[in-house]
Order: sequence, then C-alpha cells, then structure tokens
Amino acid sequence: MTTVVLKSENVLLADMRRRFARCLEISRRKNADYAGDEDPFACFRVAAMVGVDPARAILVRVTDKLARISRLLDHEPAVADEPLRDSVDDAINYLALLGALVESERLSARGVGE
Repeated sequence: MTTVVLKSENVLLADMRRRFARCLEISRRKNADYAGDEDPFACFRVAAMVGVDPARAILVRVTDKLARISRLLDHEPAVADEPLRDSVDDAINYLALLGALVESERLSARGVGE
C-alpha cells in the first residue's frame, strides 16, 4: 500500500485527515463492543422498545455531545481524560451513524442490500 504525502496540506485539512482517521478507528472499536457486524445499529434500535425511533435516539446523543462541547468551550472538563477533542470526535461519529442509519433504512425500504 502506498502512502500519499501531501506537500502543502493546510492546517485544516491536516487536522481533518488525522481526526477522521481517529474517528474511524474509534467507530471500529465501539461498533465491536456495542453492535458487532450483524447490525451496526443494534444498540440504537433498542430505543424502539421505549417508543423512540433509532434515528432520534442517535440525535439525542448528538445533542448531548453538543451541550458538553458548549460547556467545555468555557470550562475545563471535570473528567480529565475526556477533553473537548473527544467530545468533538464523538459528535462526528454520532452524525456519521445517523447518516448511515438513514441511508440504510432508505435502501432497505427500496429492497436494496437485502
């Protein structure tokens, strides 16, 4: 496998490349812990047992992360090993999960991928 080295990658793109790689690795590990390969959305589908649509369950997690990010912009975290960066990464991953769930349900409704 060849690694492409960018000669002049600006600070934003360099951060995004590192952040998205980190987010993907976090998602791989958490998916193994929470859902597995059969249904990557399994832990969010459980929300339906209490009348909450899985997409809305993910959205609630996004809003939790946004509230924490807002708080951490003005205060140091009380939990030292959960800095602002982790909450931003979590929000990115929850938004990616939401997008993937909605797309999966759309394809399933059309009979694609079954």
